[in-house]
Amino acid sequence: MKAAVLVGKSKFEIQEVDRPEIREDQIRIKVLSASLCGSDLRTYHHGHPKVTLPYIIGHEYVGVIDSIKDKTNTFKVGDVVTIHPAISCGKCEYCSEGDHNMCENRRVLGIAMPGAFAEYVNVPIEVIERGTIIKVPDDVDPAVATLSEPFVAVLNAHELLETTVGDDVVVLGAGPIGMFHCMLARNRGANRVVLADISQEKLKLVAKRGVADEYVYIESEEKLIEEIMEITKGKGASVVVVANTSPISAQQAVKVAAKFGRVMLFAGFPKANPNLGLDGNLIHYRQINVMGAYGSTPSQYQKAAQLLFQGKIDATNLITHHLPLEKINEGFDLMTSGEALKVVLDIGNRED
Repeated sequence: MKAAVLVGKSKFEIQEVDRPEIREDQIRIKVLSASLCGSDLRTYHHGHPKVTLPYIIGHEYVGVIDSIKDKTNTFKVGDVVTIHPAISCGKCEYCSEGDHNMCENRRVLGIAMPGAFAEYVNVPIEVIERGTIIKVPDDVDPAVATLSEPFVAVLNAHELLETTVGDDVVVLGAGPIGMFHCMLARNRGANRVVLADISQEKLKLVAKRGVADEYVYIESEEKLIEEIMEITKGKGASVVVVANTSPISAQQAVKVAAKFGRVMLFAGFPKANPNLGLDGNLIHYRQINVMGAYGSTPSQYQKAAQLLFQGKIDATNLITHHLPLEKINEGFDLMTSGEALKVVLDIGNRED
């Protein structure tokens, strides 16, 4: 089979490799589409501590079941499916409580096992028991379904935030994840959604897609605070989402939050310096709730997929480029330059 193998820093090679053999405890998937993720981009440029090169990465994908021995007869060969890349153990304390995103023995496709930037990929059959494999309806574009995994993480964040009718929501970071935050905040009834970023070009690209009510260029911290306070009539935002990895954004989030505001630290921060330097007095005197969100649960995955499949969240808004597997390096270069939002690799088709 054909696979995009990461062989070194910022370099994939298209290679002919053996199609993965199938065991009884696995499902073999013929990949239709796979999207490029921000975490893939970091691995592409900087490597990953748990990935030894050469290796096949990639974890946002949709495919056709090519081989399966499902005793429940829930899924069969020919089904088009999307599968969450994180496989929980189902046995630890957290899994027993339903908090599969905190599983102590979690394995992730593209890290613990070869990923989806290839024509075929194997996944553990326990995804059926966990509820993290979902049939994709015939009328849903596979490219849209590849975005179920990033979107469900956003859903987890807003369920923790309890984003609701009347909230003024500010999202810091105008990438695909920031766009998803805006779209879901609107879906949950937010009064006003503001998207802010340090890049004017990125804001222009995103503004054409109409995901927010206001777009704010972060020329300086003072200007950001001034504009948010003007938009919210001096109150500040009831919900602020830090949809990027900058500690400075985390500091700004607290400063633009209203009294009783909720601040979500959605992304991880640089390992070399994860200390954020938040203003403790603002958090204390405004009674601001600062929280984090990581991953998602199987029930949330089911819910997120339906929101995408039913078009209640328009994931096509995020996709700017379709490329063949052979142009995967070009896809990552487009992401690096900021020209692309979401890049989808078209790898196979249902009829083959």
